Amino acid sequence: MDWLEFNIHIRQALTDLHDLYEGIVPILLDFVEPFVNRQRGKFSRWHYLLEPDNCRDQTYCEIRLRFEGERANLEGIKSQLVTEFNHYANQTSTIMRNDELLGSHEGCHGDRSQTYAGSRSERFGGDWDKIVEIMQIGSESALKILRLGRKLAEKESLKWVGREQTYHPYYLHLPANQLFIEP
Repeated sequence: MDWLEFNIHIRQALTDLHDLYEGIVPILLDFVEPFVNRQRGKFSRWHYLLEPDNCRDQTYCEIRLRFEGERANLEGIKSQLVTEFNHYANQTSTIMRNDELLGSHEGCHGDRSQTYAGSRSERFGGDWDKIVEIMQIGSESALKILRLGRKLAEKESLKWVGREQTYHPYYLHLPANQLFIEP
């Protein structure tokens, strides 16, 4: 199986968690989730992560959207993704189109024009398949939680709260990232 990683650059600088949340949730819920749902059956697994933008600097963020599947299917997904992404990007001012300087692109860990191969042997060894499953479950759960959160209206439900830093196994970092807890 091969991988496709598409890096969606966020145009606005993200100076705090509120900016991160406001800048990325609409992209995840209005573009990523519907796109993934339309492409089901063309990939084996998928996930997203929120990462610092490798093309610019740490005040910017990118969504790393990854699909695993057969190469021919991934080429079709990439073609459709670029087409739909450009259409969506033209309707919003928060994300960068492919034709913009340092715009969104295929890459590997944010590095432009490289192919993501997964981290199987070099980092996770035999745990890689379980790690990918955790990332997919985390992505799908995060989207459900964010969609429900978008419907909340009560002041108490929407207030921002801080917690002391916690420590946990690496695999829990992945879904925490997808829910903006550890961007």
